[in-house]
Amino acid sequence: MPNKLAELIIQYQKKTDKNDSQFAFESHFTVEKIHNIKAGKNDYTADEERRIIQYIKDHA
Repeated sequence: MPNKLAELIIQYQKKTDKNDSQFAFESHFTVEKIHNIKAGKNDYTADEERRIIQYIKDHA
């Protein structure tokens, strides 16, 4: 089940019409990391979460 961060990424991608590869490249994460987050795997650090949230805020 997707977590809060996954939902944030999904909503951002819908709003901006970006796929996982585009989002990963622009936010400086691997596609695998984005896939894992969206798949509900909580294998990210607090710093990674902060960076993703900040990226979305800066580009929303």
